[in-house]
Amino acid sequence: MKNIIPLSVIDQLEIITGERDVLTPPSRMIFIGDGDFKKVGEITVSHIKDLVGLNATDRVLDVGSGIGRVAIPLTKHINPPGGYDGIEIVKEGVDWCNKEVHKRFPHFNFHHLNVYNKMYNPKGTMQGHELRFPFESSTFDLVILNSVFTHMLEADFERYLAEISRVLKKGARGYITMFLLNEESRRLNAQGKNKYDRQLTPFTDKTMVHLQDLPESMIAFDETYAREAFAKAGLTIKNIQFGNWCGRDNTVDYQDLLSITKN
Repeated sequence: MKNIIPLSVIDQLEIITGERDVLTPPSRMIFIGDGDFKKVGEITVSHIKDLVGLNATDRVLDVGSGIGRVAIPLTKHINPPGGYDGIEIVKEGVDWCNKEVHKRFPHFNFHHLNVYNKMYNPKGTMQGHELRFPFESSTFDLVILNSVFTHMLEADFERYLAEISRVLKKGARGYITMFLLNEESRRLNAQGKNKYDRQLTPFTDKTMVHLQDLPESMIAFDETYAREAFAKAGLTIKNIQFGNWCGRDNTVDYQDLLSITKN
């Protein structure tokens, strides 16, 4: 019988060989996004600072905290009495962050919500449109959703907006990335300009998706509908920096970057 090297040993070897540090998760565990884990996280925090501002004493809610890609660089910016709470549907990501990040930064906390998602948590026991965040109303100064609404159906999207609004303080800010369908992005999609050949086709009257049998892999929302949904939840979109996902030139990022405020 062949000897099998325990995963824990492989993970430790990545540190010994310099492939990662203790605040970078093992490569086998990274389930969010492409590119360099640390670099992408730093870029995201830079966008947050530029678009909505970042104060050391902010109470931050990170919806879809993954395995700490944004939380880890935020540890350089958020200090008590400020704090951070991340919520995530993939339990392994939450467990790793509590073990490695919370241990070193006790004001950073991570929470597992067992919400069903066909792509990321197909065994979830809770539906997104029934969700209630485990926080009191008017708690947070800043909310972050980095590529969360890109994997969410309409009813869940609207419920999350309502819960975001509930837990934000009046005047609080938000940084959100998503895909918005408007005249330009629809035209470029129809011309086959989308990056990575991710052509979208209609899914509902308000959405288009890349894969009909797995819509949560990439969802784009009609911009007019999205604006109305934000407004209904008591949130105002202050600014949009459109991304290059549909083939635009001279953009800041791949996804559309939204800055919002709580009314």
